[in-house]
Amino acid sequence: MDYDAVSSGSGYVARSVMLEFGDRSTGEPASIRDVDCDASGQVDGVEFPKATPRVMHAERTFWEKATAIHVFCLQERLRGDRFARHWHDVVRLNDAGFADKAFADRQLANAVAKHKSMFFAEKAADRSPIDYAAAVNGNLVLTPSGEGLRALGEDYARMVDDGLLLGDSEPFEHLFERCTQIQAHANKSDASK
Repeated sequence: MDYDAVSSGSGYVARSVMLEFGDRSTGEPASIRDVDCDASGQVDGVEFPKATPRVMHAERTFWEKATAIHVFCLQERLRGDRFARHWHDVVRLNDAGFADKAFADRQLANAVAKHKSMFFAEKAADRSPIDYAAAVNGNLVLTPSGEGLRALGEDYARMVDDGLLLGDSEPFEHLFERCTQIQAHANKSDASK
């Protein structure tokens, strides 16, 4: 769906919204959640609609994003633009307590790894197959290095410059440090649970 932008930026944020409906993700676990409009209560005399969609749980979203980041880190390159948002999202999911819940749910972690292995088989920069099971069981990589780190930093700067993050955004170095901490926490979590 295309829309007219209220302001023009660098072009990092596209003037369209893509709704994806596909069978490459199970979407489970999920449950019905109440969703209110952000503007609700902000305009006197206007009642905004509410929705109750079936929504994939944030713990699954955490593992989906973390394993996508893992692939990028092992491939040492970005395939296109707008990838820095995944690192930002992983940090926000961690701040909300969902990373710890994801680490504790070994069945979910391994289900994501199995699904990714079937539908998103990838190779690392050295051409070795990426092992998603190893990633969710003590070998997760959330921090790129070298050219990958430079590309991610540039992508993050473009995202911030275009106003994708409303309000104050954290410096890239801080975001990267937070991902380093999340990576260490994930990898020290007891994989035998």
